[in-house]
Amino acid sequence: MTDRRTSLRWRIVLWITAVVLVALTSVVVITRSVLLSQVTDGANAAVEQEIEEFRRFAADGTDPETAEPFTSANRLMEVYLARQIPDPTESIIGFSDGQLIQMDLSALSGSHPDPMSPDDPLVREILTSPGVSGVFDDPERGPVHWGRIDFAAAPDQPPAHLAVAFFTADGRAAVNAEMRMISLLALGGLGTSVFIAWLIAGQILAPVRNVREVAASISNSDLTRRVPVHGNDEIAQLAATFNAMLDRLEAAYEDQRQFVDDAGHELRTPITVVRGQLELLESSTPEERARSIELATAELDRMARMVNDLLTLAVADAGGFLHPTEVDVAELTIDIDDKAQTISDRLRLVDVAEGTVVLDEQRVTEAILELYGNALRYSEGTIDLASEFAGTGPDRVLRIWVRDHGPGVPEEKRAALFSRFSRGDNAVGTHRPGGAGLGLSIVQAIGEAHGGRAFVESTVGLGSIFGLIIPAPETAEASEPSANADNADNTANPDSADGTAPDM
Repeated sequence: MTDRRTSLRWRIVLWITAVVLVALTSVVVITRSVLLSQVTDGANAAVEQEIEEFRRFAADGTDPETAEPFTSANRLMEVYLARQIPDPTESIIGFSDGQLIQMDLSALSGSHPDPMSPDDPLVREILTSPGVSGVFDDPERGPVHWGRIDFAAAPDQPPAHLAVAFFTADGRAAVNAEMRMISLLALGGLGTSVFIAWLIAGQILAPVRNVREVAASISNSDLTRRVPVHGNDEIAQLAATFNAMLDRLEAAYEDQRQFVDDAGHELRTPITVVRGQLELLESSTPEERARSIELATAELDRMARMVNDLLTLAVADAGGFLHPTEVDVAELTIDIDDKAQTISDRLRLVDVAEGTVVLDEQRVTEAILELYGNALRYSEGTIDLASEFAGTGPDRVLRIWVRDHGPGVPEEKRAALFSRFSRGDNAVGTHRPGGAGLGLSIVQAIGEAHGGRAFVESTVGLGSIFGLIIPAPETAEASEPSANADNADNTANPDSADGTAPDM
């Protein structure tokens, strides 16, 4: 049983959870950084604003008692601080002549920072720092952004200092509280995404589970189960492809079982004959013994031919069956005629196509000679041989066929002629011994290996035409078809005008 921790559904959920977790974590981190940056920018802006206001007051302000410019730094800072109402997170202090100047805010409503003492770490940091601004991490107040302006009310007076301190602890605490709320919402969203991912993964993988269940239920004796196909997405296409594979496996299994049954039946007959003849040898006369040996040898030869045919079909089924080359069709047809004449002089060459085609010359010759041998066994009289081109351009095909004048093949039996171990009947309905019913199967395999097929056209009582159709598309450089190719069928049947072999 599959461990759920490593199941595909859990892996999908974990990957989606990881992606969502990374996205939410990135959002939380970026949001916190942005909010803290806003707090920092706000503190710096407040400090700069106060410093700039004091700078303008020092340049343009007058003493309200004398209506004259300030001549004392202490007086300048006292008047300025008296007019300021700092924020709850802001402190403004002055330092002149060793004195710390700051407003008493206790009488004002609201919360305000506590007054500072001269020995306060923040005061020492502000007064002793070589820079005029900075950030100080106060152990009690937290991070403090400060700015300082150094000035002299008169040229003959010592320098004085005014500083602005902005406390960011409250702002940072507000940011942290907001981030805790956002984090809780993110965790809720993460839990929701895990639940949704679980449901979505289940829906996505449901057809895959159906495929697994069907595959698990298939046995050698039952290949009929199929996966239900719903929709037209990738999963549905997978189910359809799996069903098509099962169709092919079922067909192949049925063909294999039928083939084994037929092969066992066909091989059993010669084995029985050979065994029977061998059992008669001991008590037979010399003449009978010679006859028994002759019969046994004939059956062994027939069995050897059957095995060779089976091997040929096995090679065809496995691929690598052909070794095609560019062949001159006229030379191929004449060569087939010469070889057929050595078997029997009943052959008559009626038409020869002119042109070249890429094919396996030996296999095509084997197929046509097999058709010629069948015609010799099942008919009397002359047998015609012809090659011709039909069609034009990319649809052009080469047809090589033999025609006999035998009893013909009824239409209902033609479909089974090219099946393995299928044999026809002679004129009186009895089989003439010699083949195992594999010859036409080999012819069909040769045709299909070339991308074409074997064909039969027959008229009962007049004869049959058996042949091969092989694709022979014309290229742009191909020459015009010859007159013989154009009129090939007219020679075989003057009434035919479509370039096909005539029906009998």
